[in-house]
Amino acid sequence: MRSIRGVAVVMGSLVTVWGLTAAAEVAEAKTSGGGATFLEVITGRLELTISHFPALAAHLARLPEIVGGRTALLLIGMIVAGLAAEYLVRYLLKGVRLRGFGRLAAGSALHGFWRAVLFDALAVAAFWVAARLVLGQIGGGGQSVGGKLGQILLMALIYWRVFNLVFLAWLRPSAAAGRIAPVDDVTARGLLIGLNLMVVLPLSADKLGDMLLATGATADAVQVADFFYVGVIAVALMGVVWRWHREMAAWLTAMVPEAGFARQLKLDIARNWWIGGLVFYGLTGVAELYGELTGNEAAPRGLDVIEGAVIALLLFETLMHRITRHIVSELPMAGDVVADCVRLAIRLFAVIVVVQALMVQVLAASTAAEWAVHDRGAKIAALSAVAIYALWRFLRYRMDSYIASNPLPSADAPGESEDDAQVAASRLRTLMPLLRAVSGGVIAIIGTLLVLSELGVNITPLIAGASVLGLAVSFGSQSLVRDVVSGVFFLAEDSFRIGEYLDCSKVKGTVEGFSVRSLRLRHQNGQLHIVPFGQVGHITNFSRDWTVVKFTLAFMQGTDIELLRKTVKKMGLDMMAEPAFKSVLMQPLKMQGVVDIKDSSVIVRFKYMARPNNPGIVQRVAVRRMYDTFPGLGIQFAQATTFQMPAAFAPQSPPAPAPAPAAKAAE
Repeated sequence: MRSIRGVAVVMGSLVTVWGLTAAAEVAEAKTSGGGATFLEVITGRLELTISHFPALAAHLARLPEIVGGRTALLLIGMIVAGLAAEYLVRYLLKGVRLRGFGRLAAGSALHGFWRAVLFDALAVAAFWVAARLVLGQIGGGGQSVGGKLGQILLMALIYWRVFNLVFLAWLRPSAAAGRIAPVDDVTARGLLIGLNLMVVLPLSADKLGDMLLATGATADAVQVADFFYVGVIAVALMGVVWRWHREMAAWLTAMVPEAGFARQLKLDIARNWWIGGLVFYGLTGVAELYGELTGNEAAPRGLDVIEGAVIALLLFETLMHRITRHIVSELPMAGDVVADCVRLAIRLFAVIVVVQALMVQVLAASTAAEWAVHDRGAKIAALSAVAIYALWRFLRYRMDSYIASNPLPSADAPGESEDDAQVAASRLRTLMPLLRAVSGGVIAIIGTLLVLSELGVNITPLIAGASVLGLAVSFGSQSLVRDVVSGVFFLAEDSFRIGEYLDCSKVKGTVEGFSVRSLRLRHQNGQLHIVPFGQVGHITNFSRDWTVVKFTLAFMQGTDIELLRKTVKKMGLDMMAEPAFKSVLMQPLKMQGVVDIKDSSVIVRFKYMARPNNPGIVQRVAVRRMYDTFPGLGIQFAQATTFQMPAAFAPQSPPAPAPAPAAKAAE
């Protein structure tokens, strides 16, 4: 409901502004000449127009005599012959067109589309040839009344059929595979009728005046006819909007993306587009009446330009939606980036055309010469905006592709799996999200300032205001500034990367992410620590470059230490040569020597150098191989000894009690 009210307020404001501007223009022109008010001028024009109604009625009564029965039949024959020829060509080429649509559904987004348009163009050409042949039977060349009427009717028919060709190319009621608009068959059939009526009704109104002039009607009589049928056409167009508003809403809502900015607002506008349509055609009818009374045709022509720009933009957006809807990907592709840039360029061009028609023709707020300067600035600003947007989309496309091809390590991975070793992200991958956000902000700010400058806006106060605001924020949030600055230096020095294990004096954990202000550490037990950079005193990185792992094992006394050393050395070299450990081990496993003797065991220390990704896997595999290999070589691991008490001091078991004598049977 808020969206509906918003659209209604905007349209009502537009009508009010246009009405006041037009009234002021007429009032100024007439008041300077004779002091008449705007109401008096309009009333006088209306009375003068109505006074010529008898002349129009008399001319209409003489039309059968002026035109003649033969000419009227030939004019009707032009329409019938043209439509028959067009239908015949379409019928003959139907099979070829449908086969092209089959490939369209199976492969490329537009395969077969242009060929179908070419076949439709051949049908329109057949329409022109058949109608032209009938027109030649009228005779008199282009000087007779019949010839003039035939030329006007032929041009109107060709104009209508060309628009029908365009609408048919997008809707295709009988060929769903070749349909560009995202609607079903019934909706497409209704929309095709409605769009044709929106072309035929204004076209017939426009050509009716030319036909009256061709038959010898006076300019005053034509003005009377225009005055009466303009209102009828406006009401009819509003009826078309209301009759097919649900079908058009289905078209528009189907093109709203499933996810995106202001999706709900877009859906509300798409569903309630008819409000703008009714207001627009009501405004068009008022403008036409105003133009007939005052002789100013600029406002109606401007509204026609706006209508054409909106329809062309709708068809273009539908085509782009059809081209890109088959792409199912979470990440943007190169084709998506190019399509978005082209879409932005067309949208900006349409906005420039609409604004120019609105300011120069509809509102008459500026003359064509005065608006030329603004038009040039707007076009340069549009080109700048497209170039800046293309630069940002290209950078974002490259960054997203790099992020997708270099996934981050899982922060909750235990790092002890023998199959999946956790690998820290590269420095560029760690900084990529931050670089994307910063580059997007910089491009947006600089691009906005450049566009505003091209539009004639003085950006010096904006820059000065932003500087003052930044200074005030820096003084008011010193802790935030300290965190940001400390983070910048930590990142510049490459102190950590995502996936590395850190000790920040107070907390420990794996780097899960960071922002410009804080660092996120995931503890191995699952807790997530948010540490502002300003509170990080020092960082101990356990995942950088290399690590030395030392461990001890206990062996039985009397173990051959030299044999143990040689066996472990060979085992370490063998592990270094294996592909599974070649990328992990930097120095082979070796024995350092005996470090202690306890009771009946000898304590021996081993060490190796490995990369810090997952060094524990080397120790586990090495100990397992020692356990399997050493007994066969006579090398025994130490065993726990139990103390046994001498037999003389061992406690004696009490004697078993004697069995009770058996009772006598006699007893």
